[in-house]
Amino acid sequence: MSGRPLVVESFRLDVEQEAPFSAFYHHEFLPAVLGDAGGGRGTWRYQEHQVTGSLRYYRKQFLTIHECDARGDAEALIEVLRRRTADGAMGDWTRAIAEAEPPRLHIERWAHPRVPRDGIFGSRPFFMVSVELRPGREQAFHDWYETEYLPRNVADVPGWVGCRRYSSVGRTPERHHAIYEAADLHGLDESLEMMRAPFRLAENMAWKRWDTGADAVIAWEDAAMFKPIFRNP
Repeated sequence: MSGRPLVVESFRLDVEQEAPFSAFYHHEFLPAVLGDAGGGRGTWRYQEHQVTGSLRYYRKQFLTIHECDARGDAEALIEVLRRRTADGAMGDWTRAIAEAEPPRLHIERWAHPRVPRDGIFGSRPFFMVSVELRPGREQAFHDWYETEYLPRNVADVPGWVGCRRYSSVGRTPERHHAIYEAADLHGLDESLEMMRAPFRLAENMAWKRWDTGADAVIAWEDAAMFKPIFRNP
């Protein structure tokens, strides 16, 4: 199974800057970019969900995901994004952004046959697990994760309406994202609770052999929930 390529970018913002930045980004910056670039099928923006701690100092993570018709379209979109940013189209907002991951091409490497009826990224919340792997050990992890862990996880958690996995292109080290979509925020919470259920203890404990010890295969990992805040068209 091979899905359409994605362009993904992410960054963090202070809570005080979220509203004015989103007004600019949604209704000025993104429309200008999409007007210059062709081949895009949809653009979605998400913010980190259920952030804990004091929002006075915590910077939420924001994702922008563009689905493109072909790899060439995705690469052209990345060039437009880079050019507009370099030309100063972001204005003073460049100083407000922290921990930015620039726009990168992502290719689908695995997808569960359970597919949402209205297509992927249909303005639904999702849980995303991201990893970077030690050089030379990647394939063993991919084989286990894609042939054992992910299929069992989706089978055990019927609330997931879809699950796919993507790998970055042109990034060192590669970053891999597993995205579990839920129908809504209630379904997201229920699915995460079920994923941690006692009957799944053995599956979840198996993860430890990959991310603990002196010879751990996982060099970096992150897991977060996201909810949609923008969609075009």
